Amino acid sequence: MNKTIFDRHPQLATLRGLVPDEVVEREVGAHEQDFIAWKAEARKKIPTAKLCDIFPRELEHGSIRLENFLGHWGNVGIEALCKIALITSYFKPRTVFEFGTYNGMTTLQLALNTPDDSKIYTLDLSPEHVNRTKYALTELDKYVAGDFRQKFRTDVGSYFSDSPVRHKIVQILSDSAAFDYSPYYGKIDLVYIDAAHDYENKKVDSENALKMVSPNGIILWDNYDDVLNPFVTKYLSDLSDRISLFHLRGTFLVAYWNKK
Repeated sequence: MNKTIFDRHPQLATLRGLVPDEVVEREVGAHEQDFIAWKAEARKKIPTAKLCDIFPRELEHGSIRLENFLGHWGNVGIEALCKIALITSYFKPRTVFEFGTYNGMTTLQLALNTPDDSKIYTLDLSPEHVNRTKYALTELDKYVAGDFRQKFRTDVGSYFSDSPVRHKIVQILSDSAAFDYSPYYGKIDLVYIDAAHDYENKKVDSENALKMVSPNGIILWDNYDDVLNPFVTKYLSDLSDRISLFHLRGTFLVAYWNKK
């Protein structure tokens, strides 16, 4: 009996009932063997590290503030969220740019762990533009951007809409591949990239992030080493030929520190 994609990758079972099985079979199965090769190559170039291997040791001993942080499918896991919050709390970025607002759960934690006068710019598609992007989205990304909002009864940014830290957040509705980032060049202290997961969109978002990141600023990517989003691993493997990247142990996160 042939094994299904869910047999080979049990972690994908959480998608059952949210996305048709055939979509998952098609999305993951089409690049399953490619992903194995890309992952093996990436692991040779991107070391897995603890936070203290990359950043000052005292960062790991910091305190963070989390609220309404459990989220739902598509949100970052709790260990990754804590590490994002620790980095944010330690470096105290005055400017943050997030690619991929989704329901705003991560945005909220960024706002909670930054100084009161910080600005968090968060960008996402409006639901009506899911099929009108510069680069076509994957089938799964279309579900996340459209159907999931109805299933989970959330809107773009709904997690922070009534929060006392809402004043820090600037919400941008746009196709990330078509947005003009030039006003932010060299000015963003922390960039978090978790928008579309195909190669072209990830490349465009990342190249814009590299232009925006300030001296000593940090870029974080989600979905590295994730079979569900194989092109993120492929892109970051390619990018690691140009800059030093680190995989944060126990997460799907990759970090770059523009250390000067």
